[in-house]
Amino acid sequence: MKEWTSLIKNNGFLFLTLNMLLSLFGFSFIPLFLKEQGYSLWQLVLLYVLYTVLASLFIMFVSVFKIRTFLIIGFFFQVLGALLFLFYSSTTFYLYALLLALIIVFYWIPLNWLFFQQTQRTTNATHSSVYYLVSGLISVILPPLGALVVHSWGYHWLFGITAFLYLIPLYLTWKLVPERREEAPFWAGFQDFKGMRTITFLEGSLHFFGGAILPIYGLLFLKTEGDIGFYLSYLGAIAVILALLLARRSDATQKRKNYLFVMFLLMAVSIMGFIFVKTKWEWYIIVGFFTIVSTLSAPLRLAVSMDVKTVDVSFWRMREFCLNVGRATTLALAALLFYKELYVPVFMMYGMIALVYPFLVRYKWKNLE
Repeated sequence: MKEWTSLIKNNGFLFLTLNMLLSLFGFSFIPLFLKEQGYSLWQLVLLYVLYTVLASLFIMFVSVFKIRTFLIIGFFFQVLGALLFLFYSSTTFYLYALLLALIIVFYWIPLNWLFFQQTQRTTNATHSSVYYLVSGLISVILPPLGALVVHSWGYHWLFGITAFLYLIPLYLTWKLVPERREEAPFWAGFQDFKGMRTITFLEGSLHFFGGAILPIYGLLFLKTEGDIGFYLSYLGAIAVILALLLARRSDATQKRKNYLFVMFLLMAVSIMGFIFVKTKWEWYIIVGFFTIVSTLSAPLRLAVSMDVKTVDVSFWRMREFCLNVGRATTLALAALLFYKELYVPVFMMYGMIALVYPFLVRYKWKNLE
């Protein structure tokens, strides 16, 4: 309990929470909004391909991170993202992909460094579970609230309110976060990340199965903002407490690989289960199963990397680089399959990744230790 208290007092926890509050409120409905503007499902997957490809490129060319300045810029880009949809045009799709890529560099890398400053091997999974707990708890309330705003007043109000509220974390960052300059040369960091690159590549692929593929494919079953709000709230309510308990036990026993094998076998089964979904309620059941497993395993996946590497800015830079290369690669294949409306091979691809992941972790772990 003591480590949770100290973590919650961390500025990283504050700015993660504020961002998740606003992004889950204002940006949860972007796929539905774009679909209503005439974009097909494969084009929505392409949005994430563009964003992750650009993020990978941008990360390669930024080697000095000014923590406060970058966080301020990152929150400013969130404001611009909301304004893009408030004043929607034909260029919004591409500009939004660009902003998402920049937010990886200017927000997520400094934020992760700030959040995990004081973590250590015996608390890695517990701190990671708190990290994922934030979005899980917030999504119980905020997406339905966003859906209510859209239903009552329309998307313009949703995006306008979101842009205005993002000024709060932008101001607090300027007031509360001291400036700090961290250097992270790309090539040196790339070499230091040896042993974790392939693991992180696959982790990134799986991360965006839940973060991009499911929300987009789900539009075949979820037709209104109310459906989307309920779906996201439902996801947030599942497995949060179990994830905290499992993470704490994992820190105490340091037997992460044993838990990962069970979790990823179940994850592969749940991913394959989407092949047989035909109705909205079947969708909710399978999504619930997948989300329980994904939520339980997420802190352990992050802890695996943190256990064997120095957790500095270079670590977070290289982790984001490998995550986004993995995301871009599998999403590009998924976009092609979505274009041809071949959804079964998409689930088979991600199911195979889930099966391979724990075996790769065991192999790599022996070399790293």
